[in-house]
Amino acid sequence: MQHDLLDTLDKLFDYIEDHIQDKLTLDHLASVTHISKFHLHRMFKHVSGQLPGEYIRSRKLARSLEQLVNLNWKIIDISGHYAFEHEQSYIRAFKQAFGITPLQYRKQGAGDLEFTARMTSSMITTLPYGYIFKPTYVQKPAMKLIGQRSHIRYADNEEHYEANSAGNDFFEKHFHSIPNVLQPNVYIGFTNEINQDYSTYQPSVEVTSLDHIPEELDGIEVPANQYAVFKFVCDFHPSLINIDHLDSVWTFIDEYWQSHSGYEKSDPYYFERIDGSLAQDHYGEMDIYIPAKQISL
Repeated sequence: MQHDLLDTLDKLFDYIEDHIQDKLTLDHLASVTHISKFHLHRMFKHVSGQLPGEYIRSRKLARSLEQLVNLNWKIIDISGHYAFEHEQSYIRAFKQAFGITPLQYRKQGAGDLEFTARMTSSMITTLPYGYIFKPTYVQKPAMKLIGQRSHIRYADNEEHYEANSAGNDFFEKHFHSIPNVLQPNVYIGFTNEINQDYSTYQPSVEVTSLDHIPEELDGIEVPANQYAVFKFVCDFHPSLINIDHLDSVWTFIDEYWQSHSGYEKSDPYYFERIDGSLAQDHYGEMDIYIPAKQISL
């Protein structure tokens, strides 16, 4: 799955560069790649941080610098060459992206501009069971969870997949009967690290109130926090994700903290978020939210 998807993404990026002068729509790109519009939209956002239309417009602007600075084309000809609807559309997009009009930039000389580089699949890291995207950083408000808490011994989890079993058991017995659910399709697996041997694991749903917690279940309020969010994508249903798959994910995360990030973990908990509405037999994705703070220099 990894190599097929990466090849498809590289072909897509090549296609955009080869047809940068055309009007490229999401419908057209989906037909070229044979990926649904929904998944193409999500993949683009994960890889680039931009929506497809935003990335294409940014690449048009980056490519237009050749005609603007080196070839001295008329602005109206540049806008037509890159399929902007009007000359003013190009000028407006250029100023929004770079804080200066095309003519001002031409007159002031070729100063530094931060423009969008061509994407490649190297921005995605392949893992033995799927692939993972570089993290995004978000500020999330406080949330209330209701679920079924259990103590997990790391060694037992490695051998018996206890967290995976707890999650599936919760989903089958309690997931659809909890009141005041905020997002009915979203599963949250909350881990609180106790020591080097044990943690608690609470398969949960987010709720608007903890006033009515069903018997056998537990409630918890998670404070507002800043998180590093790592997205893991696989070619099987997310209910099958277990410790074997997550070992490689956490190895990547630990190495990323050490070598690429200006952040560090700030609290002894984290949670996994799975949107069931996205799940298919041959597709799954999981977001891992880790409390993070910037490293003090």
